[in-house]
Amino acid sequence: MDLKNILVAYDSSGFSNRAFKSALEIGEPNKTKITLLTVVTGIYQPSIGFSMKFNKEILQKHNKVLKKLFAVLETAAKKKDISISLKILQNPSVSKAIIKYVNSNKFDLIVIGSHGRTGLNKMILGSVANDVAHKSNIPVMVVK
Repeated sequence: MDLKNILVAYDSSGFSNRAFKSALEIGEPNKTKITLLTVVTGIYQPSIGFSMKFNKEILQKHNKVLKKLFAVLETAAKKKDISISLKILQNPSVSKAIIKYVNSNKFDLIVIGSHGRTGLNKMILGSVANDVAHKSNIPVMVVK
């Protein structure tokens, strides 16, 4: 399989950090391009659900934190001679945002961390990794 363009779903969790490291290992022999995709879901309010109404100050703060994290990941990628880019989307559904972005761009593989939810939590909240794996038209690698 010739992997030239990999998308890594990234939320700064341990699972997504492991997914990124796996993407680097896979991509190193081919000098693959990696896109880190993070989705800002909004603020959860029990009475109305998710709200996408962020003020500019909160978004700027969030983007600043992500860009600091990205700088660290970029250093790791440069050591393996892999170029990476960061894409930040806003959507109340992480899985829908990932699938929509993948469908509108050309990727060979999605690498996503498993989140470890089990039981009732998984049934109620669903699994982003599971949803992406079922709805994607390209291969998906789920990293534990």
